[in-house]
Amino acid sequence: MTPIRTATNTAGKPIKVGSTPVFIAITPDGQTADVANSGSRAVTPIRTATNTPGNAIKVGSTPVVIAITPNGQTAYVANLGSDTVTPIRTATSTAEQPITVGEAPFAIAITP
Repeated sequence: MTPIRTATNTAGKPIKVGSTPVFIAITPDGQTADVANSGSRAVTPIRTATNTPGNAIKVGSTPVVIAITPNGQTAYVANLGSDTVTPIRTATSTAEQPITVGEAPFAIAITP
C-alpha cells in the first residue's frame, strides 16, 4: 500500500501489507487504516501517524470490504470466499467469531 500526501499529491514510502490488498477503511479518529488483503485472508492495521503496519489479523477467505462502526470500536470484514463477516475489536486488533451471512458477501453498511 502506498500512502499519498493529499496536500502535495505525492506518494510516500510504500507500506508492506498482506497479499492482494483490495480495500482500506479509516477509523473515525483517523488513527488507523485497516487494509483488507484478499490473498492472505487477513486485515492489516496501519498506524496513520507513523505509517507502521501492525500484526495481520486473520479473517475469512477472500476479505473484500471493511466497515467500521461510528464509535470506532468494531470493524466488520466481508469475506467473499467463506460467506462470512468477521467482527474485529479495533482496540485489541482481535478477530471475533465469524458470522455466516449467505453467499458471497460483497458489501457492508453500518447505520449510525
